[in-house]
Amino acid sequence: MYNAHMPAAKRAPKVPPPAVWQALGIRRAGQAVASLAALAPYAEYLLLERGYSPRGVRRYLQDLALWFRFLEARALPPGPEAVRALLLEERWAARRVQGFLAALRGYYRYLAQVRGEAVADPTEGISRPKAGRRLPLHPAPEELRRFLEALAGEKEARLLTALARFLYGTGLRISEALSLRGRNLVLEVGRPVAVRVVGKGNKERLVPLSKTAREVLEMLGPAQGNASVFTFSQGRHRGRVPSARWVEAKFRETALRAGLDPRRFTPHKLRHAYATLLVEMGAELDAVKDLLGHESIATTQIYLHASRERLKEAVSRLPDL
Repeated sequence: MYNAHMPAAKRAPKVPPPAVWQALGIRRAGQAVASLAALAPYAEYLLLERGYSPRGVRRYLQDLALWFRFLEARALPPGPEAVRALLLEERWAARRVQGFLAALRGYYRYLAQVRGEAVADPTEGISRPKAGRRLPLHPAPEELRRFLEALAGEKEARLLTALARFLYGTGLRISEALSLRGRNLVLEVGRPVAVRVVGKGNKERLVPLSKTAREVLEMLGPAQGNASVFTFSQGRHRGRVPSARWVEAKFRETALRAGLDPRRFTPHKLRHAYATLLVEMGAELDAVKDLLGHESIATTQIYLHASRERLKEAVSRLPDL
């Protein structure tokens, strides 16, 4: 039966380790359905061994919980036919289907290769739909200035402004920035010039600091040793590192208050802005790839396309003679 392939905790629910739930940004265990709680060991594997971001892990777990609920409701065994039935019912866009298939494939590979269980990949034989590449949607410099002015009205204005400028000046993922500690800073004559970042797959890279990023670190003051770089500066959370979800929510609220498109002001969009500007200024794609921590140059090439589109738009606005 299908439940033979479900996590053991689905048949005998137990409370997941609180540390995992806290790392994933789940504040109360009651937020997690039984099937999600049963996937705690897999969540630990993705976080600690594969180096996935909490946001990425949450997305995988949500898709897996949906999968197990579907199997239970339809009394189906896990396999290609069940996958096709679910996709037919959901009728997702191509990019959403790609993400769902990746979640299933990753989990069943984990069961087979890490846990040594005799399970088959239910996505075997199901081709991934082609999805057109979306150009990164990111803010223009003048919009960023308006956004930063609006951030000045927030209670944690110092922290939020520092994060926005730092992300824009380094291209780091929000999880990477929030993980920075004093020991990750590279100093020359007492001034920060670069940061050592541990990104996806636990791969370390060295990211030189732009003038903006250096100013942010100097404004915050030198973090040393194991001290975190970005922390709350006041209130009961003083000294603690904010969650990525809190930062994303504050950025969205600020953008809306300033009359800006909130889709352009997520932490990840600031990373897009950094990368696109580097390409527009003539940086080699290989160099940009290394700075961003991409595994494949194909991922970085999207910024070349974005740069060309922006140039085409600028040219189209030239006045007729």
